[in-house]
Amino acid sequence: MTIELHKISVTTSGVAGSASGSAIKAVPRGKIKAIYLDYHASAPATSDVTIKAEADSTGIPGDLTLLTRSNSATDGWFYPKVQKHDNAGAAITGDYDDPVVHGGIISVTVAQADALTDCVVVYFYLEV
Repeated sequence: MTIELHKISVTTSGVAGSASGSAIKAVPRGKIKAIYLDYHASAPATSDVTIKAEADSTGIPGDLTLLTRSNSATDGWFYPKVQKHDNAGAAITGDYDDPVVHGGIISVTVAQADALTDCVVVYFYLEV
């Protein structure tokens, strides 16, 4: 297994406080190990960021939300996890694992921001 660094930049457009934007990136299938959010110095504290592992056209259903950061413009590291389940489908208390990028696509959506080039730059480490 190797760890790869990937980057997605989102430029927003619209009215201050309600500007939005999105970007996607094709990546190898793997597990998300860490995410770093790097906000533009002028990004407002109302900014919302949602990062998802998207479904794909080959029949893999459903998106998986990796991280939702609401009303913030503070840079930082995040280590998203998903809860494990037993063979009967019941959640295992306190047992978590790294989320899987199952469709090979990561999307980043920004809302409630100002119109900015590179409003948010997302760096994420993917184990492939």
